[in-house]
Amino acid sequence: PPSSNLPNMASTLRLLALVLISAPMCYAFMAPASLARVTLRAPAVAKSGLRAPVAPMMMSGDGDLDTKKLFIGGIPWAFDSEDLKEAFSEFGTVADANIVYDRETGRSRGFGFVTFEDEDAAKKACDEMNEAEVGGRTVNVNFAKARPQRERY
Repeated sequence: PPSSNLPNMASTLRLLALVLISAPMCYAFMAPASLARVTLRAPAVAKSGLRAPVAPMMMSGDGDLDTKKLFIGGIPWAFDSEDLKEAFSEFGTVADANIVYDRETGRSRGFGFVTFEDEDAAKKACDEMNEAEVGGRTVNVNFAKARPQRERY
């Protein structure tokens, strides 16, 4: 008789609804790395199978500041290294100027570094160019911090 199938059909519909509701949430939290645009790295593993100790990446005050190298944030997207060098050359001889680019897209990440040959020129550029307008954008200029040593995997 058809009435005996009703409890089975109701439980089947509840189960189907549960699967349909929870499936999108599973994909949101367990998307493959290729879809999430995340690069996975193998952890540093010692021979014993335990994680190898990793040196802390701590900075200690102003002692790690580079006195000739400036960090420039908020660089206009259209700028290249030559434009950056030209913008800062009025303060002294620029030894190096480079803009950091995204590895995947090749577009500017909006920040870069300028290295002067003279510490006084770097200080003057830092003082005068911080929060100045360059190419229609306000740039932030600070002395660059020494990059901590990173352990290779």
